[in-house]
Amino acid sequence: MTTIAAAQASGGESMLFTIGYLVLIFAFMYFVMIRPQKKKQKEVESMQNSVKIGDTVLTTGGMYGKVVDIMNNTLVLELGMNKGIRVPMVRSAVASVGEPNMSLVKEETKEDAK
Repeated sequence: MTTIAAAQASGGESMLFTIGYLVLIFAFMYFVMIRPQKKKQKEVESMQNSVKIGDTVLTTGGMYGKVVDIMNNTLVLELGMNKGIRVPMVRSAVASVGEPNMSLVKEETKEDAK
């Protein structure tokens, strides 16, 4: 009977070790994957909510436009050089705020610098 009790005791310790190991893996995954993603999402939402009239924005479709009007969750963008195209877009379609780089200077790559 003592061997049965010893086997049950070691089985309980093994189960406790397995549960502890799974908790450790979940905690690691949370801090490595989930937490940084939530932080990045909050930064993007903050940037999208801070857009104001007159800002130049890059949309998720890859087009630059100037914000001319804001109504609730909708932005009206002026697209193109002739300023004749006005497109309404949802606020969540803004990828970044900033002017496009329109310079003709070719950027140096690491191979060109050598």
